[in-house]
Amino acid sequence: MLPEKKIKRILKVGLEEESGLSSFVERPVPTEKEVASFERVVGREVREQEIDLNLSDIYEDKQGGQVDVQKVKIKKRPMFIVRLFKKLILLGLIGAIAYFAYTYWQSQSNDVSGLDFKIVAPENILAGQEFTYQITYHNPTSYLLSQARLELQYPENFIFTSASIAPQSGNYGWDLPNIDPGATGSVTVTGRLINQADSINVIVAYLSYLPGTLSSQFKKESSASTIVNGLGFKVDLNYSNTAFINQDNEISLALSDVQDNYLGDFNIVFTLPVEADASVVSEVENKATGTLPVIATGTSIIIKKSGGAAWTVSNLLQASGRQEIPVTYQIKQKSDNLEIKVRLEKKLENGESYVFWEKAFKPELVSSDLNLTMILNGSKSDGALTFGQTLHYSLTYANHGSTAYQDVAIIAGLNSEFLDWNTLVDEKKGEVKNGSIIWTKKEIPGLAEIKPGEEGTIDFSLNLAAFNDSDQGKNLSVISYGQYSMNNKAPKSTENKSNTITSRINSDLSLAESVLYFNSDNMPVGSGPLPPKTGEKTSFRVYWTVKNNLHELSDTRVVMSLPSYVEWDNNNSTKVGNLYYDNASRQVIWEIGKLPVSVYRVDAEFGISLTPSTGDRNKILVLSPGSTVSATDTETRETITKKTGPKTTKLEDDDIAGLNNSGRVE
Repeated sequence: MLPEKKIKRILKVGLEEESGLSSFVERPVPTEKEVASFERVVGREVREQEIDLNLSDIYEDKQGGQVDVQKVKIKKRPMFIVRLFKKLILLGLIGAIAYFAYTYWQSQSNDVSGLDFKIVAPENILAGQEFTYQITYHNPTSYLLSQARLELQYPENFIFTSASIAPQSGNYGWDLPNIDPGATGSVTVTGRLINQADSINVIVAYLSYLPGTLSSQFKKESSASTIVNGLGFKVDLNYSNTAFINQDNEISLALSDVQDNYLGDFNIVFTLPVEADASVVSEVENKATGTLPVIATGTSIIIKKSGGAAWTVSNLLQASGRQEIPVTYQIKQKSDNLEIKVRLEKKLENGESYVFWEKAFKPELVSSDLNLTMILNGSKSDGALTFGQTLHYSLTYANHGSTAYQDVAIIAGLNSEFLDWNTLVDEKKGEVKNGSIIWTKKEIPGLAEIKPGEEGTIDFSLNLAAFNDSDQGKNLSVISYGQYSMNNKAPKSTENKSNTITSRINSDLSLAESVLYFNSDNMPVGSGPLPPKTGEKTSFRVYWTVKNNLHELSDTRVVMSLPSYVEWDNNNSTKVGNLYYDNASRQVIWEIGKLPVSVYRVDAEFGISLTPSTGDRNKILVLSPGSTVSATDTETRETITKKTGPKTTKLEDDDIAGLNNSGRVE
């Protein structure tokens, strides 16, 4: 802290005992060195006094008092300055935004290529279903766009029906009116796509124009795709991988699960190798009309020959049920490139044809007169199986030759790592050896001699084992075939072999359902009386767990139909897909959709309730009749379906509730 009083320094040169001229004269004259030293001392004293004076001014308050520097006083700035500063910043930001917006608008309005142009198409349709393409354009520029020309490049299997503006060039080109600045326009095209399921159909649109007074043409392009996600009905072809020379070989075409047939009438066409002298030899039901026989579970379709190896199918409706069309063909000689094709096509009045389903197979030719045919679960062709499924086999044999076969041994070869041989059911008691079952005349006396024209069938069954985590990496297939030998000799060639069925095993999809009043933490998730009481509401919680491994699934869906007395409480929760209640069908539906292998488990839960009536007293009521999970295996292309058992007011999965709950309505 500075001293309160100024210090005056006095320089003493010497003592003055006397004064006067004499004394002055008697004093010695200072030397130059002493004078210089004196001047330095005087200068230093003057500077110190100036510093003291300046510091005193700085640390004085307005009243002249000394300021205590140990105490700091902070004085606020005037608020109007801060507010003014903020307003200036805000005005600057607004001005910058306005400038950039104006600059952008100017650049857009002056961009001759700034035309907005797009085409909108449906993502999914059924084959033959009518739909529309919506083509829109907007001119955000300040230019008049003249000589506008729209052209569409349709998918290969698109059939044009109509357009909102009549085209000037075929069904694909339009000369549009001038497009004023800011103007918007559109063209709608209606038609159908007839293509195979899962096909991707791309449409491309081009719009050319002249902007303003420019003579250079500009062009915009847009595209969209539509997937034909189904035919509206299911098609299956049942055939054998083996074909016998100079004998009838069977093919069975099945049409089923008809939902929406937008295709109307269509043709079945067989393509057979000419070099093999092959032909379709089915006997027709009525030679006058040329119709094929049909095995139907509903309203029968009409199949009439349309020329060559082709038939027209009519009257395929929802009420048709399953329609099975058996056809036989013959091959008279061997061919190095034997391939048989069966296709479904729609033929228009103008003669154009559109293929919407096709299947090709290459059977192995056999010249033996003793025919063996392996049938698995009613089919002779490849298919898909499910873990735990029972496999029902039929191995048929028939002598179509002119000589007898002596001492025949028939063998069923089954190759898979998932066959549970402990579940084998075989009434003929064949010998099981190295993944095969062998029947001789000991088990089947008729095998001692199979005379010309004689035939027989051997039926047996066994189960596929359930999947375990330790089964990862195993071959997920079952290969089945039949073979025969004579005179106790081992088979030596494929001439005495049946068709081979290769079945792939579906992914191990599973669904677990539980209806609880207390959850796994013994906390109540339901409410109301337990057991339920007449006239009083009791609520429960339903839990679904879907698990999957091995293959990716698509179209995964869980459905539960509520009994008439059970209500949806709209208290649902899931992290995957969409869980909702369909009031019209009274179904709780969980749309999961795609389920990749990386997602092993997904869960959902929701609330239900019931208020028993007087007539329900002393009854155990069904809360869930069982839920169904379905999905399409992307590897096997088969639909997997699993169903849970029913759940009642006994709450079979609730251990806590089971301690004091009979399940009977009180």
